[in-house]
Amino acid sequence: MPSLKSIARRFSDRAFGTAFDHALARSRHAPRNSFLFYWNRGMGDVALCLVPLFARIRSEAPGARIAVITRDELKAPFELADVDEVYVLPGLQREARVDLAGACTTLGLDLGEFGTVFDYPDPNRWLEGRRDEFPPTLSWNPQWDVHAERLLPLPRNQIVIGAHVHSETAGYYGYVKDWPAAAWQSLFARFAVAERVHWILFGRTPGPPYDGANISDLRGRTDFAELLSIIKNRCRLLIAPDSGVLTMVYYLDVAFPLDVISLWSDPRQGILRQGCSSPNPLLRHIPLYGAREDIRNLSVAAVESAVRAALGSGVRQPASDCRRQP
Repeated sequence: MPSLKSIARRFSDRAFGTAFDHALARSRHAPRNSFLFYWNRGMGDVALCLVPLFARIRSEAPGARIAVITRDELKAPFELADVDEVYVLPGLQREARVDLAGACTTLGLDLGEFGTVFDYPDPNRWLEGRRDEFPPTLSWNPQWDVHAERLLPLPRNQIVIGAHVHSETAGYYGYVKDWPAAAWQSLFARFAVAERVHWILFGRTPGPPYDGANISDLRGRTDFAELLSIIKNRCRLLIAPDSGVLTMVYYLDVAFPLDVISLWSDPRQGILRQGCSSPNPLLRHIPLYGAREDIRNLSVAAVESAVRAALGSGVRQPASDCRRQP
């Protein structure tokens, strides 16, 4: 049950508005119609949490300048998020707090140029009860399409399945997010080379190794733009746990055929919490849940069955703008 403090907070936000509501209202009368966000948390939350806030700013404060200070690995994701400027603070480690005035000095920025500054945004609170007002969308950069041909010139008669085998962010959450490596290996082994299935492994760091003649391991060998280009232009299907990769692919606002099988412990997180369909009308989403909210209880047979069903299914039907996921 929600705590009394949580209930009081929700009542206050609904009755009097959130800090974001007040800041947006003040910006309409400020001489500097500009917003600065410091963001050093998850990549998936760029789409899930910040993009809806940016969209609301665009709607209610036309012509506003939106700038972000962040770490290096989030620069490319933010370039898809309809912001005007992205600044990378050298050496910044995830979750680290900074003195924003000092950070601006390091980056050659004048903090006083910004009429509204969010040094530690609270988007989950600010979006509570309003997540369907501005569903997340990420703009695709067509210049990234060339990466797929350079990195993965596979024969066209192969069925390419992308596998994000580790979320690489489990340490920041209080539950298990990742399907066991042994389960992935068993899944790969169930699709023989003769079936023309070729697995592409995604991730920031290599290891543990997976055996199979029909596996290409790109972990640690692609940046964000390259990874998304391969998924968009090569993959027939993507399998991924709740992660930044899953979220960013899901919210790309460009039409390309892709089936996405997502693997979950907690169904109240990520794209399931958001509850809206992908803006890609050719994307089909199949969420799979571990029994007792533990992804480790999700059987290899269940995932194999979902993969075979997706590969054997027919023509995609365009999704509605915002429908609840199962």
